[in-house]
Amino acid sequence: MTDKKSKWLILPQPHSSFNDDEVEHALLDKARELLGEESAGLSYMLLSGNFFETKGYAYSAIRDWRGAAKPSISNKKKPLLDATFACLSVYLGSLVSFQVDFFFAYDEIKKILMAADREDLWIIIEEKLPFVSLPPQEMFPGNLKSPISPYYVIKQDEELVLGELYPSVHLSKIVTNLKSRFFCFFSYEGYTCFAFFNVLPLSAKFGFGKRPREFTGTPSSKNLVNYVNSTTNLKDLFVGLIHSHNSSMLEQFLIPDYESLLNKLLEMEDF
Repeated sequence: MTDKKSKWLILPQPHSSFNDDEVEHALLDKARELLGEESAGLSYMLLSGNFFETKGYAYSAIRDWRGAAKPSISNKKKPLLDATFACLSVYLGSLVSFQVDFFFAYDEIKKILMAADREDLWIIIEEKLPFVSLPPQEMFPGNLKSPISPYYVIKQDEELVLGELYPSVHLSKIVTNLKSRFFCFFSYEGYTCFAFFNVLPLSAKFGFGKRPREFTGTPSSKNLVNYVNSTTNLKDLFVGLIHSHNSSMLEQFLIPDYESLLNKLLEMEDF
């Protein structure tokens, strides 16, 4: 990374230092199991967060990514992957949430057409799926011909989207070792989770077509560990991560001004 790039890359900073090691290890171990231990060279980062004050984003994450560093007060080793994925999550969250809404809309359209015995019209619509929401070109700054991170949908259902960012995504110019751009987006009861992978985890147990298993009881360390250990797919694991973050069981990190970074990325041309 050049000095020019590092001057404006906004790094996360520690926000809450408490961390329940048992919960973290349970999440890490279960993630490795569900993503497929036979996937050689698979690296991943799972995170869940909430907006903080006006422009901030506070998140918790579990990481198994070679060379990745946790944010720290000293930041002797810059947490570039954290900075990239946390800000990318904020940006992608708005785009992908629209896609989830359209998924529900298309399902209703299908029911109406099938009830009217117009399967021929549904076949035409189905050929256009999956739908990816993009802002109008008039909103693109300068000479930018496409959004900063358009993505291709590999598979989705009501809660989960598995996709791949197009190679033209500008963030690869910032973090050069971001070789692949596969991601998952999970939406549940108003909360969201992201997972980023260096390769596509073909043997992963995502949980498509299944409803997420509800977490009941108080979010204590014991209850969260028991819930995580009994999960059978990534949807359930995401539920566990959401509750772990919301109950402050994991370290939390803060992007104090994600908006400025996204604006700079959108305005960016060549370095």
